[in-house]
Amino acid sequence: MSNKDYYKRWLQLKEQIQKTSLEDDRLQELAVSSIGIKPQATAVEIVARVYCKYCEIYNKLCDCYDQMEQVQRRPYIRTIIDAITCRLFELKLSLEEVEAFEFTYSDNALQQLLMVPQDIEIMCPFHYPFEIREQEMQYIIDEILAGNRIGDPTPTPSEIERKEEKRLEEEARAREEKEAEMKRRMAMGEELSDAASSVQLSPKELEEMRLLAEYNGHINNIQRMERSRYLIREKTKKYNKDENLYLDLAGTKKPPARESLRIRAALLIQSICRKFMEIKRYRKRDNKLKNKLGMIIPSWSPPSQKIQLEKVKEGRRTFRKKYYIKWLEANMKENARVLRLREGKIMEDISDEIRQWLREWYSEVRIFDEFPYPDEGGSILIVKGETFTIEEYIEWRLEEDKRLKAEAGSPKSKEQIKAEKLAAREEKKRLQADAKIKEAKRLLDYKKSRLNPEGDPGIYLRIGTALESVHEAWDLYQNQWKEYDTTDAPEEILKGFIKQLITDDAYQDIQLKLRPIVDDMMRLELNLLKNSLKVDYLKAGIAKPPQSKKRKKPKKIKPPKPDKIPPARMFQMLVDEGIVRKYPRTTLEDYWGDRNYAAADMRAVLWTPSFPPSCIGDVKELVKVRCILTMGSSCPKSVRSQLLVGPKGSGKRTLVYAIATETNAILIDLSPMNVYDKFPGPKNLKTMFQLVNRISKLMQPTVILVDDADKLFYKKVPKEEKIFDPTRLSKDFFKEVLKPIQADDKILVLGTASEPWLAKNPLMYKVFPSTILLPRSDYGSISFVLTNMLMKYHGMDREFNVHSAAQALRGYDINTIRKGVDSLLCGKRVAELYHRPLDPVEVVDAVLDYEGGVFTGVDDYEMYKEWYISYSPWGTRYLDYMQMLESQLTYKLKAEKKKN
Repeated sequence: MSNKDYYKRWLQLKEQIQKTSLEDDRLQELAVSSIGIKPQATAVEIVARVYCKYCEIYNKLCDCYDQMEQVQRRPYIRTIIDAITCRLFELKLSLEEVEAFEFTYSDNALQQLLMVPQDIEIMCPFHYPFEIREQEMQYIIDEILAGNRIGDPTPTPSEIERKEEKRLEEEARAREEKEAEMKRRMAMGEELSDAASSVQLSPKELEEMRLLAEYNGHINNIQRMERSRYLIREKTKKYNKDENLYLDLAGTKKPPARESLRIRAALLIQSICRKFMEIKRYRKRDNKLKNKLGMIIPSWSPPSQKIQLEKVKEGRRTFRKKYYIKWLEANMKENARVLRLREGKIMEDISDEIRQWLREWYSEVRIFDEFPYPDEGGSILIVKGETFTIEEYIEWRLEEDKRLKAEAGSPKSKEQIKAEKLAAREEKKRLQADAKIKEAKRLLDYKKSRLNPEGDPGIYLRIGTALESVHEAWDLYQNQWKEYDTTDAPEEILKGFIKQLITDDAYQDIQLKLRPIVDDMMRLELNLLKNSLKVDYLKAGIAKPPQSKKRKKPKKIKPPKPDKIPPARMFQMLVDEGIVRKYPRTTLEDYWGDRNYAAADMRAVLWTPSFPPSCIGDVKELVKVRCILTMGSSCPKSVRSQLLVGPKGSGKRTLVYAIATETNAILIDLSPMNVYDKFPGPKNLKTMFQLVNRISKLMQPTVILVDDADKLFYKKVPKEEKIFDPTRLSKDFFKEVLKPIQADDKILVLGTASEPWLAKNPLMYKVFPSTILLPRSDYGSISFVLTNMLMKYHGMDREFNVHSAAQALRGYDINTIRKGVDSLLCGKRVAELYHRPLDPVEVVDAVLDYEGGVFTGVDDYEMYKEWYISYSPWGTRYLDYMQMLESQLTYKLKAEKKKN
């Protein structure tokens, strides 16, 4: 799209943001007013409507932020994106609380909004992986993971000399061995090898040579087959021609059929051909219609439109970078110009602002307020109105006079003051305990009131705190851009930058630079005024003049200590130990699976809802919200650790690699079986934690993987694993890894577990309070996988019955199914598809015969459900909700029985 199209889309998006914000305000009013909503399906729809609209807005905002070429508008859009991300977390949590389950379904709300589930799939934001890490850190990562050692310390002259001597010794030894081998061959009469045989090739060059030889072999095979086909055709043609000539000359050639018979034969052939072509055209037209409707999947697809679109987007990003560089240059020039021409005038304006503030205080209350400290921001607090106001001072003065009179009447001893402080602390603790008891009683009464449908108050929505940040971000944008966002905007509004904004920003930047200088001068002037005022009070006979409330001196923020070890060296150490490692590039699109489309309707049944198990596609959506959005957000309440639990082969590690790939994160592997022999001893273990903390913060985004996290918190370590000491990190893991992570850090801790019931739940819950339970493979996901795998072959029937095979293969992991189908459709079987169509039984047999396949039965998966109910808080809430539904249904049946 062009810049005008993106600008029009942005104007439409602004209206959509305003409407959604108003609807969100009404939702917030329901939550603040504690208005209960019932039935449950209605509450789900009310919250889901706002959630779906924010999801759509989020995706469009990310697209605009990525593709807009107006560089001055982009920072404001980024602020709006961050605010909406935090609000999305709150609405998602509200949906989970309303549905009493972590997997939520907004299908009924989507029907009202005329949307489809794909419209609210959270887009993996472009700016997460590319705008967080510094270029210097990215260079270190790329070089070291590519095999180049840039983190080694600089060798001393003695080490260099020692290495050179060692190299010369090895060369001499290799030369002697080569000469001895040549003498032996000459003595035995063997041919001497050429010089090329002694060339040592790298593994990469050997792999390239192997691939080239394999490619040339395929080319030669195709050429031989083509030459053979051409030669056989020519020989057959010549043989038929010679035989026909011989029979004609010998007079033994059969005479042609009579003309009437030939005409009848021609007419029959024509009618059959016409009928065949008619059937062919009909089937072609029918296939086209089915293809447009998505009923069948063609074997050939045109070049991916995604690839073409990504090329266009990359071109726009290139233009945007050029505009950004020009904008930076213009900023530097304008800052220098403003500083040169307006420095004195700006300093006078700042001084006048502060003097006016001093005059107001003196004229009103005949004193001067305390000047803000430089660490607080200095006089910038005065401009913002964040200092002590005159009205607040008068109220404080009256209370302070009362307190001083009371203390003068009955002075207290130190013991009395200490006892009062102790009593105040005890009273505070008592009030907190009473508040907890009161809240617990309120929740208990609420649960009891919901047992009877007649007295059911309904569902209370969660009160959100992130909506204020959305309004602030929107108001900030409107204040700056409202007058520029017009329908007939000039070119500088569509792309590039606005010169007037550069000038305004230059004045603001120069003010921020000059203000500390002016503040120092005005502090000296304020001290002179205070001394003069004190003299005036003394002349008037007042020994102790009134003073303003003293400001608390802010704590000085200590600058971080420089690292004793450079980042490249620390990263190299972790890579050498295998703690930081490369991972296969995997996207969330590689995690195949479909979502549950029937869950929303089944849950919305008023008295007897059912809760079908989640599907693989539902897990993908939950991972996007809880992991990928959390990685890039700065929301203070977002959970930075997730535990992926599921049977073996359910795709836990694939999800970890996908999260790391989508966010361009480095992978730090702290799995028990990976670190058991790394950094031995308590002192070295502490060093490892320090290295992990520093590298994860310096080179964020970072994913810290704990594979087999259930082994880290074993109840009882098996005998065969005691040698690995899997619980070695469990004692210090929370304190050393999770606790240092701040809200602004782009760090995510991911754990995987296949047998979570073997772990100590309290210890594991402290590290992983949030859990994602992966489901066993379902019918819909297996149908989706089989359809995508089989329909890429030309000879496959477009209406192949994948449904029966999917029903039979429920419980087998997706990886087993994919490998089984790949082993079945070898080259020979693909060539036979035209005359021997594939049967669903063959697919089932191929998966069953695959060695190493993983099958999870219904009874086996029940163990995971039982553990989840005992571990996750959502399990307890689900049980309470089911108990409430059962009680309400009992009351309803009794009431109906009395009526009858």
